[in-house]
Amino acid sequence: MKPRVKLTNATLISIHSELDDKVPQVLYAIIAEDCECYKKGEILFTSKVMNVSGLEYRTFGAYFCLLEAEPSELDVSVREFNLMHDQMYSPDELIKLRQGNR
Repeated sequence: MKPRVKLTNATLISIHSELDDKVPQVLYAIIAEDCECYKKGEILFTSKVMNVSGLEYRTFGAYFCLLEAEPSELDVSVREFNLMHDQMYSPDELIKLRQGNR
């Protein structure tokens, strides 16, 4: 089992696809403190969120993420999520890109 990872500035991202009724969710956040796998300040995109209990999120990749506060929420298309992940865009950067494309 992987260790708990403390996160800050978390955003719960819901990925919407026209082909699937289920909406997978992932977390985008900043590592709040050094741990076995990460250094404080690094960015983390989790795998799919499997379970939520208060501020503790368990992911498909067996991470137990402890958030400092409730996450903000963002709905994205599969294309937008792939762009975010590939380019390491933050949710704020994606929103600015959206606004620029209007």
